[in-house]
Amino acid sequence: MSETRTMSTLTTAKKLKWLFSLVLIFGGFTIYKLFEVLAVDLANKEYAWVFKIISEFGLFLSVIISVGYFHHWLSAAEEHEESLRNLNEALVKHVDNILSNSVKRGFSGITNKEFDFSQIMQGLKPGDYVYWLITFDPRFKNKSRELENAIKKGVHFRLLILKADCIFGELRATETTGFNPHEFNEYSKLFKVSLEDVISRIDDTIKGSLGVFVYEGLPSIPLFIIISNESKTVRVYNSFYLTEPVSKMPYLNWESELKSESQPSFESEHWNLADLFLDYFKKRWQMEKEKHHDAAGNEQPGNSDFIYAPASAKQICSNCLD
Repeated sequence: MSETRTMSTLTTAKKLKWLFSLVLIFGGFTIYKLFEVLAVDLANKEYAWVFKIISEFGLFLSVIISVGYFHHWLSAAEEHEESLRNLNEALVKHVDNILSNSVKRGFSGITNKEFDFSQIMQGLKPGDYVYWLITFDPRFKNKSRELENAIKKGVHFRLLILKADCIFGELRATETTGFNPHEFNEYSKLFKVSLEDVISRIDDTIKGSLGVFVYEGLPSIPLFIIISNESKTVRVYNSFYLTEPVSKMPYLNWESELKSESQPSFESEHWNLADLFLDYFKKRWQMEKEKHHDAAGNEQPGNSDFIYAPASAKQICSNCLD
C-alpha cells in the first residue's frame, strides 16, 4: 500500500514539473510580446528601456526553458539508457565477483529465522539420508516423535551426539547462556534416552534406519546434511557454536550435486562447501567406528556409545557411511 502511494506521489510530481515548464515557456513568450508592444508604444518615454529589458528577459526565459524541455524530451531517454548500461556493467562486474563465487562454492542462502527442524523433517522423502552432527540443544529432545515418523517413512539417520559427563560438554555448557555443566549433562543424557526410546520402537518392518555414535571430542560446528535420493543432491545446513543453543541460531544453506567419487577436491579453485562438510562428517563417523572396533574390525562387546535400529541395520550403521 505504501509503495503504491509513493509511486502515485512520484507520478503527480512529474506531471506538475512538466506543467510548470510549459507555464514558463508560454508565460515567458507572453511577457516578451506584451512588453515589446509597450516598449514600442512608449518609445519616447525615458523608462521605455525597462519594458525592453523585461521583454527580452521573457524571450530569454521562454527560449531557455524550451531548449531544456525539448533536449530532455529528445535525448534524455537515450542518456538514461546509457547511464543504465554503465551502471549495469559496473554492477555485473562486482556482483559476479561476489554472488557468482558464492554460487560456485555451493552457497544457497541463510535461514530467515532460527533452525526450523519441523519444516525440514516434513520435506524429507523415503530413501533420503540425514547426517547430523550436534552437541545438544534442549529443544531437540522434544523432536523425537518427528524423528521417529521420518524413520518410519523410510528416511535413514546417522547422528553424532556429544557424550554426557565429558570435558567438551562442560566447556560448551560454560559458554551457553542459561546453562551450567550439570544441566548440560543432564539434558544430554535425556537426549540419548529419547533416541533410545525411538530405537525401541523400530523393527525390521520399518524401511528407515537410525545409527548413533556418542562421541567424546571437539564439537566442531553444527551440521545437518540431507542426501536426497530422488534428486541426487547434497543439502547442508551449518551454524556456529556461540552463546545460544544451536536451534536458536541462523543456519547457512549449501547445496551441490551428489558426486560418485567419495573424495572431494580440496584445491581452492574447486571448493564446494557442501562437499567439504559431507566429507568432514564421514571422517568423523569413521573415527568413531574405529574407536569402537578392534583391529580386526569387529565391534567391541558392551559398547553403549553406539546405538542403532533396526537390528538389520547394525552392519551398515557401523560401517563408513553408505
